[in-house]
Amino acid sequence: MPRFALLLLTLLLTAGCTGSPDTRGPFPAGAELVRDAATSFASVRSVHFAAGVNGVLPGFPLRQIEGDATLDDGGSATGTADVQEGDGHTKYSFTVRDGQVSTEAGHGPLPEMYDVGRFLGPAAGLKRLLDGVTDAKTEGKENVDGAAALRVGGKVPAAVAHSVLPQITDDIIVKVWVSADGPRRFARLWVQVPSAGDHLSPVMFELSLTRQDDPVNVD
Repeated sequence: MPRFALLLLTLLLTAGCTGSPDTRGPFPAGAELVRDAATSFASVRSVHFAAGVNGVLPGFPLRQIEGDATLDDGGSATGTADVQEGDGHTKYSFTVRDGQVSTEAGHGPLPEMYDVGRFLGPAAGLKRLLDGVTDAKTEGKENVDGAAALRVGGKVPAAVAHSVLPQITDDIIVKVWVSADGPRRFARLWVQVPSAGDHLSPVMFELSLTRQDDPVNVD
């Protein structure tokens, strides 16, 4: 998968964050912040998401995706995606409803990366990822999507990461942003996956989660 242009990547990974982190403490313990964020996120039923991938992760063609998702009606979503196809890539709008994904090219069975229930919910992937964070350390305070957030750095064991995304087979490095004011809210995630080969660079994921529990209308 071709890498994003440097400027595009920089804009994506810093969107919603302003300035350098404030490292003046004291701050709550990282493990406590991540635990509280996981607990509150377990009850979230809808969210606006924006994610990007930089690097080559074999078997995972997604480059960018943004939209709104809800667990209501069996899991539905709407948005836009940029997916690698051979030596090029395709951008398209999509709608998820009733176990099907519809795009401009038609509709068909729901691929895993569009399955809302795999990532949102009390037993789904994002909650499991938060529950699996180890060596959590609060690194500072930043402005994320217009609100103060505390950044926590840590790791997630390969077994947990693999259960969320099968293409990952190694331990991963993560940074989790948690709202600075209570109740703690899981706001943003950055993941670094070790390279799949000597000639490749580490793969980086960035995910922003906003408008949590706002109504989602999937036409």
